[in-house]
Amino acid sequence: MRSSDLPPDIAVLLDHGDGLITIDDAERTNLDTSRLRHLMASGRLLRLARGAYTGARHYNTLRPWQRHVLEARALVQSCNSEVFLTGWSAVAIWGLPTLRKPPPGPALVRLHPSAAVDGGRGGWIQQANVPRAHQMRYRRAHVVSPAWAVAEMSRHSPLEQALAAADAVARRAAEAAATTDPDSRRLRTLDLDDAVANMRHWSGVQRSRWVAQYADPCAETPIESLGRFACLQYALPMPVANAWVGERHPEYRVDGLWPWHWAAFEADGAVKYNLRPDASDIVAAQNEREWWLRRLGLDFTRFGWELAAHRRPTLGGRFRQLLSDNPPRKEPIQWWKHVPGLGAVEPEARDWPTPLNGMERIPRHLLPPRRRRYR
Repeated sequence: MRSSDLPPDIAVLLDHGDGLITIDDAERTNLDTSRLRHLMASGRLLRLARGAYTGARHYNTLRPWQRHVLEARALVQSCNSEVFLTGWSAVAIWGLPTLRKPPPGPALVRLHPSAAVDGGRGGWIQQANVPRAHQMRYRRAHVVSPAWAVAEMSRHSPLEQALAAADAVARRAAEAAATTDPDSRRLRTLDLDDAVANMRHWSGVQRSRWVAQYADPCAETPIESLGRFACLQYALPMPVANAWVGERHPEYRVDGLWPWHWAAFEADGAVKYNLRPDASDIVAAQNEREWWLRRLGLDFTRFGWELAAHRRPTLGGRFRQLLSDNPPRKEPIQWWKHVPGLGAVEPEARDWPTPLNGMERIPRHLLPPRRRRYR
């Protein structure tokens, strides 16, 4: 994070501040604050909010979402303790999936109308009552909990984007539950149902409620979440996420399994092979694994990011054809449920999906209206 064009003591403060240096940092270390203004005037420091700076060279190397997070942290640090980052800004700070471009400015929530927000690159500001359990501090910034952030942005964001982030929160909650006291505060900060319950009178909360209902802790990547969303979007049987299969014991996991159809899907991320010296080994292992799965009796399809994110009607059609080619059998394939933090376990009755079409789908009133396209 250090920039060679900055004085060593300034670079050290930027390191300690996770890319930011504030007037408070300078005063605490007896640094002459006029140096910050001189460095900004020379173009080596960049002012992101009142009393908050970053290295200009470092800032120019960041990707859009990284810039947004830095700007959001700077802005909220310039406010008092009653202002918190929320929505997509909080989603990004917590490292949850962000399947969209950053918003024009940070999303903030203030707990009291007197909480001032000024001196930064303006964004979206709301006033709301955030329960204390969902008020947190992370990366030197006041930010709502992961569950609150996802519930908030789900009210007005595309459902597939919200579901990918919700799956990640549910997975963190499951991993924490495997090693944490069930009554711990940490688990509440990851409880989507608790966050949604506190928003029960907010507009758009029915979308957040739907997202919380279908969040799956077993989905490990955004592309897997989009694959599951395609099943909901086109009224297909829901697959089991990351189920284990094997002849007598768990041997391989598949990204999505339809046990009654003896069918599965595999979601291949674009970076799986890119610029990797062991790409040939990965391909060889994948071919060996595919041979074994087909020998077990599974039929499956593969898809990449382009289909999942931009051509979901095509992806839904492929799923439908796969399931049509493999109608439900009387006996399902043997499988095991994957529990984050624990591994493979015997599935319970509630873990079994239905083999019928159209049992679960997205309510029409939650879908955005169709827009006429203009060239």
